Amino acid sequence: MNKKKYNHATILIFITLILFALCTFIGCLFLYFHGDDSSFKKATLLFSSSTSSEITVDSSMPITDTLGKQLTFEENQTKYGYSEFSISANMEGMDSIRYEIYAVPVGVALELPKDYVKVYLTEGKKDLPVDGYAGSVVPTYYDLKVATSDPAAKKIYSGVLKKDEVKNFKLRVWLSDIYPITTEYRNFTFHLYVKVID
Repeated sequence: MNKKKYNHATILIFITLILFALCTFIGCLFLYFHGDDSSFKKATLLFSSSTSSEITVDSSMPITDTLGKQLTFEENQTKYGYSEFSISANMEGMDSIRYEIYAVPVGVALELPKDYVKVYLTEGKKDLPVDGYAGSVVPTYYDLKVATSDPAAKKIYSGVLKKDEVKNFKLRVWLSDIYPITTEYRNFTFHLYVKVID
């Protein structure tokens, strides 16, 4: 009789262990395929521009900073650069992201010296300068910091974008009035990009 009780106890323990292993396996599969989605984070940054993302300035019209800050869009001209653009993001699992607006230069045969190319960024609706551009001295392309997104690029601006927020900007680029006027035609061109950063 002891042997019968021992066999029943062994079978009962064996069945319990199999059921426990099966429940654990099913639970792991469930968590793998239907786990906590709150840890899933995804952001897609959207860049929208009514003008081209390519900015070109040439040597034909050096101007003062006062005039440069007031530039507006004119079609088919390359004397100065102007772009109005906005950024927004589709976000899942997060409330805000950090972003960087940066410029990648396009190589040309006769390039303007970067320390004469002025860069001025304002908030689009009120046209007020953003951080880094509010001082009395307008930075040159040469003065801008290297972008974290691309070591060959320069950082125009970085900031935080909240969920469902749209930020509008105006970028003006011109040739400094201290540029020595020559008959030799030169220009400087770059493309604007925006990227999510850590």
